[in-house]
Amino acid sequence: MKTRGLGLNALLVWGLMGESGLGLTIPHVRPPPAGLYSWDWQIGARTAALLSIPAGIRLIDLDGFETSAATVTALRRQGLYPVCYINAGSYEPYRSDSPRYPARLKLGVDPDWTDEAFVDVRDVFRPDSVLADILRKRLAMCHGKGFAAVEPDNLQNDENVPGGVISTQQQVDFNGWLADEAHALGLAIFQKNGPDKVLLRDRTGQRLVDKFDGILNESCHEFDECAPLAEYVKRGKPALNVEYRQKFLNCAEARRLGINSMFRDLYLRGGREAEYRRVTC
Repeated sequence: MKTRGLGLNALLVWGLMGESGLGLTIPHVRPPPAGLYSWDWQIGARTAALLSIPAGIRLIDLDGFETSAATVTALRRQGLYPVCYINAGSYEPYRSDSPRYPARLKLGVDPDWTDEAFVDVRDVFRPDSVLADILRKRLAMCHGKGFAAVEPDNLQNDENVPGGVISTQQQVDFNGWLADEAHALGLAIFQKNGPDKVLLRDRTGQRLVDKFDGILNESCHEFDECAPLAEYVKRGKPALNVEYRQKFLNCAEARRLGINSMFRDLYLRGGREAEYRRVTC
């Protein structure tokens, strides 16, 4: 939620042309739909029975752990583009792989979600990285269930963890690493929040807006940070935004910038739950 190397990259470039030239086939990445359209985000739905697909949507974002392969298959048969939510930058004690997180990775409690802790994203560049292995397995889970893309949460630990422990460049390098890992599996990937990082370059020299396949932002109208999202739109990629207070939903601005904005309840409930709220532009 909003908290308010190079060698692999070269392989990915070759993969866009089919064969890598090294006898390796790079998986095809199916990009998310671009342009203005309706979508939904129901990562708070704990079971498939609580899901309800609004009429006319083209993309649906669901929790990767809680959503079955059978559900993903059914959604794809309906012509929907399924996106897999995972938490990349935080420890969640209720996940099945939570015992794998050592104490040294947990850098501080999330003040908005006090059972969670921000993690040391620098770890993925260390030899025998625990975090890298955890995240690779999470990405593989998304791919194995048939999702087309991944939405990794908490890509702003340079801001979330106090004291400047993680630099902006280290965070951008982690974000770029995650994009490379997703693409290597054939998954598209959304930049999650961080409009101020859209044009920053990771350790491979690429801007995040060029490396990621779209952006999913929270509350850009409320915090007056929608303009950077349009950098994705300029490149033929989708920009998605959610407001948690309906009064801030600015459909005129969203249409002007080409952003797919909507209002949703804070816990992003399933469509069959009484607390589910959704108003779209």
